[in-house]
Amino acid sequence: MLTTALQTLRTRFTLFTGTFIALSLGVALIAGTGQVLDATRRQSAPVTGWYDAADVVVRAPQSYSVRFGRGDGAYDETRTGTRVHRLADAEETVRRIEAVPGVDQVVVDRSVPARLSGGPAAGDGTETVARGWSSAPPARLRLSEGRAPARSGEVVLAPAPGAEPEARAGDRRVLFTSQGREEVRVVGVAEGLGSADPGGPTTVFLTDPAVRQMSSAPSAADAIAVVAEPGLAAATLADRIRAALPDSTLTVRTGAGKESGTAGARRAGALDEVATLLAVMALIGCFVSVFVVAGTFAFSVAQRRRELALLRTLGATPSQVTRLVTTEAALLGLVASGVGCALGAQAGDLLVSVLKHYAMAPAGMTVTVSAPVLVISFVTGVVVALAGAFSASRRAAGVRPAETLREADVESGVMTRGRWIAGGFCSAVAVLLLLQLPRAGSDGAVVVSLLLTMVLVVVLTAFAPLLVPPLVWAAARPLAAFTRSTGALAADNARAAVRRTASCAAPILVAVAVAGALIGMSNATSATAVADERAHLRADIVVEGPGEVGVPAVAVRELDGVPGVRGSVPVATTTGHLVGSSALIPAGIGAVDPGGLSDGFRLRTAEGSMDDLRGATVAVSRTLADQAGWHSGEEVRLRLSDTTELELTVTAVLKSTAGLPGVLLPRDTLLSADPGISVGRVYLTLAGDADPGDATRRAAAVARAYGAEALGRAAWLDRSAEAAEREGRVLVLVLLGMALAYTAVAIANTLVMAAEQRASVVLLMRRLGATGGQVVRSVLWETLTVVAVGGVLGSAAAGVTVLGLGRASAEAGDGAVLPVPWSETRVVLGSCLVVAVTASLVPTLIQLRVTRIPRPTPDRRLLRARRGGAQASRR
Repeated sequence: MLTTALQTLRTRFTLFTGTFIALSLGVALIAGTGQVLDATRRQSAPVTGWYDAADVVVRAPQSYSVRFGRGDGAYDETRTGTRVHRLADAEETVRRIEAVPGVDQVVVDRSVPARLSGGPAAGDGTETVARGWSSAPPARLRLSEGRAPARSGEVVLAPAPGAEPEARAGDRRVLFTSQGREEVRVVGVAEGLGSADPGGPTTVFLTDPAVRQMSSAPSAADAIAVVAEPGLAAATLADRIRAALPDSTLTVRTGAGKESGTAGARRAGALDEVATLLAVMALIGCFVSVFVVAGTFAFSVAQRRRELALLRTLGATPSQVTRLVTTEAALLGLVASGVGCALGAQAGDLLVSVLKHYAMAPAGMTVTVSAPVLVISFVTGVVVALAGAFSASRRAAGVRPAETLREADVESGVMTRGRWIAGGFCSAVAVLLLLQLPRAGSDGAVVVSLLLTMVLVVVLTAFAPLLVPPLVWAAARPLAAFTRSTGALAADNARAAVRRTASCAAPILVAVAVAGALIGMSNATSATAVADERAHLRADIVVEGPGEVGVPAVAVRELDGVPGVRGSVPVATTTGHLVGSSALIPAGIGAVDPGGLSDGFRLRTAEGSMDDLRGATVAVSRTLADQAGWHSGEEVRLRLSDTTELELTVTAVLKSTAGLPGVLLPRDTLLSADPGISVGRVYLTLAGDADPGDATRRAAAVARAYGAEALGRAAWLDRSAEAAEREGRVLVLVLLGMALAYTAVAIANTLVMAAEQRASVVLLMRRLGATGGQVVRSVLWETLTVVAVGGVLGSAAAGVTVLGLGRASAEAGDGAVLPVPWSETRVVLGSCLVVAVTASLVPTLIQLRVTRIPRPTPDRRLLRARRGGAQASRR
């Protein structure tokens, strides 16, 4: 059997080319995404090395753990803060440390989020961190030019490792912080920082008093670095410091534990987002590759029915035919999987480059070839080949010897028992997923929707023999009406060869369904958020500051005094985790002034009232409340990004947030817990007699002076819609790019294989007198019919998914908007059409060129008789 399979593959290799290409690219797709996904797990956190020269570092705790469950099922969930948790009373701690024997030097390290600009009105600066010059020695920093800062207004610039300095000694810049703006002069440039993170911030060193004055909490500090006397071990000094500190919550670290871990936590968070993105991409890629490969292999076996029937005529048993097909699949799977792994080993770097280009991956992320991932991909390819051949081999075993005499391409019994079982089971699963969508939450809804789309694709494929004939009739009716004969002939061919039509439409069905579902979900999510903001935003002007600096406090006061402004709503923003009933829920957190909130927003509540938002209370969106299991009136816990814990009472559950973060706290409550949080946006409401244009121009002038931007309500909403749409398109492009490219190859493969099967039909048409143009038009109309069938089925699957997501969004929020992605759908369908027409017409033209229809040889006796009759008539 092995010898026969090898001979078949060698002599009929062109028949298996499509399956080989589809399987190779499918394995490459799985291997590429798998390697990058594995890289996110193995990527080590950056070691900043900021305290390399210090022996001991004292700081507040930077991590926390929360226990969920009870008894044997209890588990702990640990988080490290993404912002430094600062020491509350640094001066008192320093006095106690200085009294410890063996201490040679104590350095108080403070950092302040800042932004360095090119001029008073420039808005193209980059995010920086301001520090006191005394923090430079622990980092083993050296001046490459200039001198150290000696007075207020002088700075030393230390670019991130590998980056060029933005300024040189003698240059003048403007430094923005949450406290305001200051013109500074660069007096030196430093290098040699220990940071290994190429994405780290630029550091601006000032005098220590200047940094303390800029800090929102002057008595607090990031950490205290301690240098031991010569000859004293760091561990010994650490033990002495622990004994001298009365606050047991402070941590005393040596070695690698000296770093806060916040940079690693931020990087881990970015990698988690990449991992989630790649998991979805891998899910899409696996489904597309498995579906396409299985369908392609089944189609190739279906094309060999007469060949298999001949084997049965020669005495082969059904089990021998099954083993033959399975052996061919195994051999093909081994070779194709090897080629796919070789391609996938190079695809990881390409994928990471794309992710970095769209700022979806950390700058320092690298990918190395992972042997386990390649082994898994190889095994997956072989298993997929065998699985695709399983049902086809069972069908091949049922081929009757009499089918060697069959010439027509009419297929019967295509709707098998297996199709009924698979279609019915997947239909039940689809209904179950639709019922689960409203309870899946915002993040889970995406995964459930993707699963629903894939299940619906299987359902439509299983029932294709029932759906294809009426769809072909509907699609081909206009062609039959506007053509003399080729349109009707194309429709008859498509209806007669149901399996071929369904197999050719399957890749188009996958492309349209998956692309339509993802694009529709992305558009629906962004459009719903924008519609919510349009409906509930009352403010006339929105001012936004970039990065962690945001809008400085002095700028907020100046904006409040702009002529025509009746009131302002500053919103300070940060991130954190809701301590839910069974997990930590990430969320954006905002600090608002409850008294003036109603001037800028029209917030609707599902539970409770916003009037009670004061003190230790919190308002939360209904989506987050459902995920965390929070209800109005409950006592809950919240962890800020610097790990600070807050115990609050839920005063309101919001139906709409109008663009605000999903968690809202009174401004005094949040800023007292974390004073370093900056104002991200300021919403200005105008008086009734104010000129909106003049007020907007004045507010924009104030905003520009502090590196921020001010827009009128209409312009702000339009830009929010554009930004949401652009972000959604980028996300969909990254998710679908590789899968759609692979699907395009699969469409071409399937139609080329179908063209080989159609060769006998082309020859018959030519013998019956059809011209080459008529043959080409017939094939073209049949291809258009196949694309229409695949497009309709794919659109149906995507439509059900988007409608289900819209129902879930409507139940979780204040309504849903479901825009139809006409332009994106046309692009996907147009691309499928171009590929399909090319893959169908090129083989047909080649067949017409090599086909020679012999002219009939006339009978010589008949010619002589005709010639004699003609002569007699002339006489």
